[in-house]
Amino acid sequence: MRFADLASLAGLVACLALPGLSSMAAQDATAAAIGSDHAQLITGQPFTGIKYARRVRVLPDGKLQFVRNERYPTRIARDADGRLMMQVLQADPLSPECHWLDTPVPPVCPDWSVFVIDPVAHKVTHWGEGEMAYHGGVDFPLTLVRQEDAADSTAALPALKPDFTDEDGKMSTVDLGDRVIDGITAHGVRWTLLYDVNQDGQPVQRTRIHEVWTSREMQLIVRVIDGDPGGEETMWGLEKISLSPDAVLFRPPDDYEMEHRKSDGMGATHHGFVDADFEALQGWFTE
Repeated sequence: MRFADLASLAGLVACLALPGLSSMAAQDATAAAIGSDHAQLITGQPFTGIKYARRVRVLPDGKLQFVRNERYPTRIARDADGRLMMQVLQADPLSPECHWLDTPVPPVCPDWSVFVIDPVAHKVTHWGEGEMAYHGGVDFPLTLVRQEDAADSTAALPALKPDFTDEDGKMSTVDLGDRVIDGITAHGVRWTLLYDVNQDGQPVQRTRIHEVWTSREMQLIVRVIDGDPGGEETMWGLEKISLSPDAVLFRPPDDYEMEHRKSDGMGATHHGFVDADFEALQGWFTE
């Protein structure tokens, strides 16, 4: 849903009605009783970076040749107080202006969505950016349930095991130690699979790797590599990382017209922007 669609916004305003408040109160009470079992939002580890996923070809000299982007690059960020920011392209498939996945650095799209989870002000803010975006936004209360959802999505690193096992061939695991990637110290582990394929009636050995670089201190997936080290690989993770995110990332532009809601719509028929934002947040650690 594009924020520029004022008709949709009007529908959202009508649907986010106060009847959802009783349901919210009940959910908050339940969450308060089990809150200690949930992950906590990370504080004191600020960063901003671009999420990417691209296909590359491994050349004989070990250099990587770009093939195509597997996703459109988008920004995520966290500040020292635990605020979370995420860009989202609300287009599936991508609009023609954004459909440049075959170029190493796709151009900026004409509009996209941004949302911020703010545990300090206890609100969720959603707005549009880009030359064609509506210069306005909307914010909602950040309930305890939503805050725990945000923590569950962004504070616990997934296992990210390989999609192959010993049953597929001969598998080995190597600890790669620590390496500084884009200014972050990350720890790497590589799984390697050796397996045979039939080629012209003869068994030929092939190799697949699954390599994961994570920062436990920052609780971030920095880089993941999957594929054939002698052929093509998919690389994804974060790049253009800064450990000093600009505060402007976590608030809409000063000249935006903002609408303030008393409810995030939980329990209502239509949850609007907030549901979509929290669904997007579940992709914080995914390709």
